Amino acid sequence: MAFKGMNPDEGRDVAQSLVETGETMLEAIETVTSIVNSVEWIGPDYDAYQVEWNSFVGGPVNNLLEGLKAKGDELTKHADDQDRISDAG
Repeated sequence: MAFKGMNPDEGRDVAQSLVETGETMLEAIETVTSIVNSVEWIGPDYDAYQVEWNSFVGGPVNNLLEGLKAKGDELTKHADDQDRISDAG
């Protein structure tokens, strides 16, 4: 019989890598945001830049980080399902 399904341990490893990558990215973004917010720059251009930066971080970057976590959680669920199916089989 041909193999069908996933190796749950490998699936969990990949899921953990997705979550850890998101956490690493979040730390980097927080560091850069701190740097952006500490620039000695006064005036409307800086105000606009800061608003744009925060919108970028709060929008697309946040969506990416949430997506990595969600895909990690989804892969973990598939690994758990594979264990249940294999144990019942």
